[in-house]
Amino acid sequence: MVAGKSISKARSVRGELGAVVAQLRNVQSAAVVSVAALRQQNCELDADIATVLQRSVVDRIHDQVERLETLMREVRK
Repeated sequence: MVAGKSISKARSVRGELGAVVAQLRNVQSAAVVSVAALRQQNCELDADIATVLQRSVVDRIHDQVERLETLMREVRK
């Protein structure tokens, strides 16, 4: 019975991690679109704002998604 609870808990954790990854990917996509739009407008400060979004949002989200995916693989084992 303990093994069943452990498996159930692992599935629950994987499900929660998967939901977090999905939300982070949605946020990352929105930021990527914003970066592209700012660069396309080509106004004086837009390129700087796009760079800040890329480095402080998009890149950081990507790093966290990779960490979560690693954790998800570990939970599967």
